[in-house]
Amino acid sequence: MKSLEQLRKGVGLSQLELATLFKVSDRTIYNYERDSTNIPNSLLDKYMIAFDIEYDDIFLGKKYDFIVQQQKLIHRRLKDRKLA
Repeated sequence: MKSLEQLRKGVGLSQLELATLFKVSDRTIYNYERDSTNIPNSLLDKYMIAFDIEYDDIFLGKKYDFIVQQQKLIHRRLKDRKLA
């Protein structure tokens, strides 16, 4: 699962460059990277097409929640392998 920010950074685009491609403001990109809970379907469709990713593989929510989720996943993996 990837966040919107990870998708963008993964291909080396700035917020302004992605905004230009998607025909939205860079502030829009910034806002949805912080909290994608209510991202419009039209913008989400652009992400799925541009980054060739399925809906279920995109994290939709607050950036902080994504970080916490990723930390828990790391701890669980380490615990499962008895490394933590």
